[in-house]
Amino acid sequence: MLKDKREGTALAFKTFIGGGNRYLVFRSLEGSFHVFAEVEAKQAARDCGAAESANTRQMWESLWARDE
Repeated sequence: MLKDKREGTALAFKTFIGGGNRYLVFRSLEGSFHVFAEVEAKQAARDCGAAESANTRQMWESLWARDE
């Protein structure tokens, strides 16, 4: 048995700081919470397999293109 979904397009988000970390928290219409932790973008690109580059944008662009 399927339940009717709540209508609307709202997706609320806030940032919180705790324990020296910054968290981006999304709250859905259904009331569930999803949390993302901020990481250093260049290190994240390295962790995802990008070749070392002078700037972070180039590293992410190479990863983005690889996945298309």
